[in-house]
Amino acid sequence: MRRVLLLALFVTGALTFGACKPKVKPGECKSSADCAKQEGYGKVCVEGRCQECAADTDCKDGFACRDARCVPKPQCTTDDQCGPGQSCVNEQCVARQAGTCGSDRDCGPDQQCQDGKCAARAPQASAACADAGAFTVRFGFDQSNLTPDSQGTLQKLADCLKGAPAKRVVAQGYADERGTTQYNIALGNRRAEAARKYLEDLGVQGKMDTVSFGEEKALCSESTEACWAQNRRVEFEVDR
Repeated sequence: MRRVLLLALFVTGALTFGACKPKVKPGECKSSADCAKQEGYGKVCVEGRCQECAADTDCKDGFACRDARCVPKPQCTTDDQCGPGQSCVNEQCVARQAGTCGSDRDCGPDQQCQDGKCAARAPQASAACADAGAFTVRFGFDQSNLTPDSQGTLQKLADCLKGAPAKRVVAQGYADERGTTQYNIALGNRRAEAARKYLEDLGVQGKMDTVSFGEEKALCSESTEACWAQNRRVEFEVDR
């Protein structure tokens, strides 16, 4: 009798346990195996929900996983991945608006892309014109007037700037260590202005500015005439 009673209790407990076992709700999952048993939902378990994909490898060739869905792989992420005359919009290569450009390759052989539009390519400076340091001019003691040698140097610079115009030219004036700081700043400015005006008189166009460093940024620090002569100068910064 006792065995029958124990068996009945065991069967009753088993049935009760089976009845209380939680069921997976439609579309929910603990593993991808739960999704495989459900129709109308994705086959991959992603954060407790059956989704179409969790990674690109869950999609077929030519598709990528985006927001748990398989979508066609993007054609591009940057304009460089598209062909000439195209730009990347929403990961697709589309025809660029007429007259616009994203890089020089969207323009003709003699053009370059400037501010999103094709423009004539600027002439390139020759090797002789590329080194702005070759056009440094020097001055006599306490002088801001240009010597014949300085004028000849500036003529060469003017020819280079007219052949290959620059975006901006800055004449930088300097002085030797003699004199007060304030005086040397003013002297360097007069020298820079003299060089700028001479280039302008020679027909150089475009933006030309001046700046004075006075006795700062000296090329040498010896208290000799040879050293002072090196420091009395105007140098040029050419932005192409």
